[in-house]
Amino acid sequence: MEFKIINKDNWHECITMWTKDDKFIASNLYSIAEAQFYPKAISKAIYEDSVMVGYIMYGEDENDESIIAIDRLMIGEKHRRNGYATAAIKKVIKYAGENGYKLIKSSTALENEPMRSTFESNGFNTTGEMDGNEIIYYYSMR
Repeated sequence: MEFKIINKDNWHECITMWTKDDKFIASNLYSIAEAQFYPKAISKAIYEDSVMVGYIMYGEDENDESIIAIDRLMIGEKHRRNGYATAAIKKVIKYAGENGYKLIKSSTALENEPMRSTFESNGFNTTGEMDGNEIIYYYSMR
């Protein structure tokens, strides 16, 4: 798996991967646009071999340089349940470790059981803290 830059050749494929059924996450189009206004945001397409399977946006927390945040993680509908979300999370964990971050933070809707399960099975924990209607998860790099 690799994360690739979104460019003029793949942006349309990336934005059409998101559908209205992906109600728990902002659209890829919105996320790509939003990343342009946050210099610490890393906005990438997720590929397995030469096939785009999803989208991720992550980067240093705007308020705490010891934290990296996974702001978006979306796997296209036809690629789900193949371990791609876990592989992407592990790639961010590796990046965080190599770059000296102490904590990884993310959140998801309370009702998004598949994502909550994915976080928990990858070592993320929650204190029950909420950000709006989303539950916050943490992964300690210790």
